[in-house]
Amino acid sequence: MFDESDIFRRGVEFLKKKDYEQAVESFTSAIQVNPQYIEAYYCRGNAYEAQGLFDQAVENYDAVLQFAPKESAAYFNRACIFRKKGQNETAIREFTKAIDLKPDYGKAYYNRGAVYFSIGNIDLSLTDYTKAIECSPKDPDPYVARGLIYIVKQKPETALADYDKALEIDPKHFRARGNRGNALEVLGRNGEAIKEYTAVIEITPQDYKAYMNRGFIYSKIQDSEKALADYSRAIELNPKYAKAYCCRGAVYALLKRQQKALEDYEEAIRLAPQNIDAYISRGQAKLAMSDQIGAIEDFNLALKMQPDNAKAWLNRAAVRSKLGNSEEAIADYTDAIRCAPKNVAAYCSRGVLYTKTGKLAEAVADYKKAIELDPNHLGAYLNLGIVYRIQSEFKQAIQNFSQIIKLNPNYTAAYQNRAITYNMIGNKEKAEKDLATAKELETKK
Repeated sequence: MFDESDIFRRGVEFLKKKDYEQAVESFTSAIQVNPQYIEAYYCRGNAYEAQGLFDQAVENYDAVLQFAPKESAAYFNRACIFRKKGQNETAIREFTKAIDLKPDYGKAYYNRGAVYFSIGNIDLSLTDYTKAIECSPKDPDPYVARGLIYIVKQKPETALADYDKALEIDPKHFRARGNRGNALEVLGRNGEAIKEYTAVIEITPQDYKAYMNRGFIYSKIQDSEKALADYSRAIELNPKYAKAYCCRGAVYALLKRQQKALEDYEEAIRLAPQNIDAYISRGQAKLAMSDQIGAIEDFNLALKMQPDNAKAWLNRAAVRSKLGNSEEAIADYTDAIRCAPKNVAAYCSRGVLYTKTGKLAEAVADYKKAIELDPNHLGAYLNLGIVYRIQSEFKQAIQNFSQIIKLNPNYTAAYQNRAITYNMIGNKEKAEKDLATAKELETKK
């Protein structure tokens, strides 16, 4: 005899075929025959959800709860809808209700953990993922999710253990492979990271992000041709991915193929007009092609969008310095320092300009600040020593050149400058000894 169960089964078949409209019609027909048909409400909610009709989906899950108020899965499904709608607090409450009704509900812990992670509550997220693992030890997803938490907490070794467990359960879990590659990369184990990203590509050949990740490693180890190939493949798979053009442009720039770099940066800007780094990178490419005015225009655009971007200030300062506009360059370096007070390069570069413009006290202050931030910065010691020598403070000059030699006995310029200083105070013997050492080091190069 044909009844609501037959109509329901027909709806399930439509649902499997992703014919959601027909599925909804079938489940509605089943409900009309039996208004308390819980499974039909569930499935009709699923069909609405698949179409993005979230309010209708919630109505169906609500109907389930009218007939079965302790149905934990209905709360779970409602929570998933609220999460998709960005209503995180409501989603958390609904997942909690599902857990209260079913304390071993692993998927509810897992999904609640994901919501906590999305709103920045890392510790509660970690607790939920751990509970999900306890409830569902054969589900690889909570291990992968918890591994990411450990990466955020700067515990890559612990993250690796979770990824290994996930891969033990499912060797082809591509997210576990990809995240494992990220952890290995953090640990500096680049060769192993490349193998993981390659494994992801073998499992999911259309995963453009796997090519991006592997390309990034190749860039880092200066295997430029392989990096170019991977970034290009990522672009083939996703031509609208602006970041891929920026990364490939950086490799072209490194290879001094500036026109190709410029083309990639322009495409990145077309795809993502608010991408500050793309403007800065395009400006650098223009500068490398001797287009100083064009470079400044790009740095200006970057600063218009993000006035506190230290990188943009630094780059514009470098161009202005190259053009001989020392005062404007000093002002730009000052803004860079305002945005990034611990940027050693900004202090050193401003110190050079202060030296050129005769503001020696300011130069000394900048080099000292650079050394305070980085006690091993050889260039800062060298420039500070030169300024002291200009001021006839020969003892301090020699101390700085000697400190460089202590840090790096093969630093030729330190011996040369110390020799000049010894000569100026009449210590010919030490001057000749330093010059001989400098000449010997030059010969070895």
